Amino acid sequence: MKKFLLLTVSAFLGLSSFAQSKHNSDDSSRPFFGARLSIDASIPCSMKTEVGSVKLSTKPFGTGGGVSVGGVVNFPIVSNLYVEPGIDLYYHTNSINMGNLTGDPEIEDNDFSARSLRKFGMRVPVQIGYRYDFPSSQTAVSVFTGPVLNVGFSNDYYITTKEIEGVKVHSSGSMYDEMQRVNLSWRIGFGVTFLNNYYVALSGDIGMLNMLKQKDKDSKIKMHENGFQLTLGYNFK
Repeated sequence: MKKFLLLTVSAFLGLSSFAQSKHNSDDSSRPFFGARLSIDASIPCSMKTEVGSVKLSTKPFGTGGGVSVGGVVNFPIVSNLYVEPGIDLYYHTNSINMGNLTGDPEIEDNDFSARSLRKFGMRVPVQIGYRYDFPSSQTAVSVFTGPVLNVGFSNDYYITTKEIEGVKVHSSGSMYDEMQRVNLSWRIGFGVTFLNNYYVALSGDIGMLNMLKQKDKDSKIKMHENGFQLTLGYNFK
């Protein structure tokens, strides 16, 4: 992962320098800032484990949703090719499908009335894209791809049981004892710019890292996390 991130940062710095040189030689191609607001879907994959020769698959977390807000800087490279680094803050929630996190062995899986996972963090995408400008129009379409670094600030579970002997049990805590704080995804997307400044895009993130911590060297438990975004934006050109 360290080598991949180093190569990504080095490539970004090189492309940014090249974009600046193109800008200096061609005033018609200028970097610009864009504001972004996204409606997100957080899609954890099934958790896969191996016990001897037996492979098991379960889904401890359900598909969730949330919002993110941030910005990008678009650097033209050559012709309509560009590099676009950005940063955003997100808040997501996911349902918890299984697992007793109260620590009380008397509480069974069907005794819960509410279980949710609430996540807050930061994403740093670095996208490379190509834009096609329609002649005599303020409309353009673009396709883009690139890595997304995801750093979690909090990842907490909140659970409530049904009334058991007249009492509801509430419990919460961090999932970072079990789950990784950092994820790396690969994003693929399609965007439309209209009226010269307004922007809408659809994109998907494919999780590349195992999000579950390995308790020992023989541990074979894996779960990746994917995502989907509907993004609205405004480009300050």
